Formats: sequence, structure tokens, C-alpha cells
Amino acid sequence: MISFGRNVGAVVRHGLAVGVLLAFAACSRQDEPSEKIRVTEFAMAQRAASLEKVRPYGLYRQAGPAWERLEMTPEELAAPGRRCIRQNNYWCVKTPPTERWRGQVGEDNSGHAIFADPVYSARAFARLMRNYRFMHEIITPRQLAMRYAPPSDCIGTLSYCPVTAGTTIPKAWTRGSMDGKTVAYTESQPGSAFYRARTSACETPVLYCPRGFNDSLTYATALAKAVGAYSIDQDIGLFDTAGLLHYTRAQRLYQAMARYEMGSDYAVDPTLIRRGMVMEAQDYLTDKGRLH
Repeated sequence: MISFGRNVGAVVRHGLAVGVLLAFAACSRQDEPSEKIRVTEFAMAQRAASLEKVRPYGLYRQAGPAWERLEMTPEELAAPGRRCIRQNNYWCVKTPPTERWRGQVGEDNSGHAIFADPVYSARAFARLMRNYRFMHEIITPRQLAMRYAPPSDCIGTLSYCPVTAGTTIPKAWTRGSMDGKTVAYTESQPGSAFYRARTSACETPVLYCPRGFNDSLTYATALAKAVGAYSIDQDIGLFDTAGLLHYTRAQRLYQAMARYEMGSDYAVDPTLIRRGMVMEAQDYLTDKGRLH
């Protein structure tokens, strides 16, 4: 009898265990659809967010004969050729060798500044134009284009560094100068002997030009037309001798150069350009020793 009772107890305990396991399994099966629903809803929310339009501040895009406020999905904004738009840097201004621009919060591998707000890009570009005029005596569209977009420079720059100091840079690659360094330019993508890095990371950076080299004379011609100059060798009169900016002429020049850097379909809000110019002028009047 005792033996029989023990067997019954074992059977009962086994039955209870199986019941608990079946209950857990049932709960698990009941939970599965809701979990899938939650995952599906999350994926749908992600998809909706990826399709939601964002409005890069202060930009317009041409739509037929009219201009419309620029809107892009995150995927469109991340597409090649829109780096300067993503970085609030509508003139693709480079980081100075010694210090950052006002409002600059970072830089990319090619040295292009990343700004907290695009108005700081307009302010930096206005200061760069002042430096060009009074530090480098640049006064004509030809001089400006040759300095800002020299033939040795290129469009859509990606910077690389040699893997080792002994890596040979092909002689066929064009040589130029950037921030006191010798730079090599190439239209063919560097191989495994080079790695993606900022231009400051090595002594002789290599700039890969996937979209070819600059046509500086065409650029200069476009700038002359924008400011109403009769030739690319005419003084554009951007500043007077006291350092005061000619706002109307500057507005046309800055707009033309932004469209060259970002693409002819884009235009910067004139109000944003003027805010940047006024900010730079105020800085110049209060702190003439500051170059950036």
C-alpha cells in the first residue's frame, strides 16, 4: 500500500508539472502575436520616421520656374553630394588651421566645418571673404575662384592618408597645397595602401575626387555675372577701403557661391545670408584682431 501511495504521489506530481508547463506554453503562445504586433508597429514607426520630411533651415530648391522651401527625407539628406547641407555649411567652408570658426561644433574627415546653425556658416564665409580681401589682396572673380576652388582641388572631396610612412603616392596624381601641406589629388579611388582619415592625420593627405576637378574659369565667369562685373578680372568692390561690406553685391556673390558648392538647384534664404553678414561685421568692429 505504501508502495502504491508513493506511485500515486509521483503520478500526481508529474501531472502537476506537466500542467504547469502546458500553462506556460499556452501563455507563451498567447504572447507571441502581441509581441509580433509590437515589433511590427515599431518597424512601421521606423519606416514612417524615415519617410517623414525634414526641412533644412534656410534653404530653397528650384521647382520649375518657382522656388520652394527645401524638404528631404533622412535618406535623401544622407545621399552623396549633400554633405555640406547636412553639416549646416552651405558654402562648404573648411576648418581653419589654428582654431575653429565661431559656431563650429565639429569637422568631417576632409576638414569641412560642421556648424550648430547655418547662420554661422554665412558668418564664417563673410569673414573668409574679408580675409581674402585684406590679407591676400583678392579682388577679382578670377582671383577668388582660383583661391576658393583651384583647378587642383576637386568636387565631392574624400580624404585619405597613407597606411605607412613608406607608402608611395603615384607621381601621376596632381599635387597642390592646403593649410601649408602638400596634398595629392586623384580621380581614381585610392587602394588598400590608403585609409579614410582627416587631412590633419598625415603629412601628405590624398584627396579623392569622384566627380572630377574644378573648372575654375567657368566658376569665375559665373561669379562675374552674379555681381555684374564685365570681366573676370574686374574688381568686384566687395569691401570699401574702411572694411565696410557692400551688402547688395555680397548677397549676389554669396548666393552664387553657395549654389556652386551645393548645386545649382539650391538657394540660401537671403535673410540668413544677411544675418551672417551682420554678425561678421559686428565681430569685426568689436574685435578686429579675431580672424575666425
